[in-house]
Amino acid sequence: MAPEPLAGIEGSVATFTVDRLAFSPAPPIVDAVVDFDDGGRYTFEVADADPSALDVGTRVETVFRRLNSADGVHNYFWKVRVV
Repeated sequence: MAPEPLAGIEGSVATFTVDRLAFSPAPPIVDAVVDFDDGGRYTFEVADADPSALDVGTRVETVFRRLNSADGVHNYFWKVRVV
């Protein structure tokens, strides 16, 4: 195995779901399975998601965003956004 940078890597949405029932500070929660251009597949939350702008085949890129905060401590992880 070798380290690979993940920032700005692009891919296409293979499938996605919109969750309007789970708690979120900015609902709805949109999750997508992304097929990367150079190979590989992973499930991400879609940042700044507009469900009407997302479809199978939509181009996305990876971004590092805040997941949550507790007692002034912020937790970050990878998400994707529409290119």
